[in-house]
This record gives sequence, C-alpha cells and structure tokens, in this order.
Amino acid sequence: MPGHIMLAKCACGFERELAPGATINTLRVMAYSADGRDLVTIESGEAESAGLRLLEDPWVKGDDLIRRGSGPYRCPRCEAVSLQLEPIGFWD
Repeated sequence: MPGHIMLAKCACGFERELAPGATINTLRVMAYSADGRDLVTIESGEAESAGLRLLEDPWVKGDDLIRRGSGPYRCPRCEAVSLQLEPIGFWD
C-alpha cells in the first residue's frame, strides 16, 4: 500500500513535508519530535515506544479532509494552533 505526501504549513513560515503511509512491513505516521520543536515521519512502533504525540492523518479518515487539508494543529515553531496539513502528492 503506498502513502501520501503532506505539507505541514504555518503562517509563521514553518513548513515540513511529511510522508505517512504503509509498506508491507511498516506503518509510517506523522508525529511531533521528542522535544516538540519539529514534525517527523516515523515508523509507528518507534513513535509509540518514544511516546511521541501523533498528528491525525486525514487520508486515513477517508473524508473531505483529503481534498481540503486539515487542522489547525499546534505549530512546533511558533506554538500557535495555526498549522495546517495539505495533501501534495503520493509515494510508493
């Protein structure tokens, strides 16, 4: 199963491409880094064992959020709840 590429974007200028999805062996999720100052794509087991806070993947929900993005989430740079996730592509 392929994944997708999301752009996490905030008005403060923070931007990060994330690539959640699944391969035969792993599930990749979007999460805040351990110190909360960045966003990462990480294997779900690693995220769980590190106690990382996950971002909900709008593609998994399968609703209209896929086309229009989702949010707002807390921005790791400015801390405002203004971060948006926008779909920008797919990976396989």
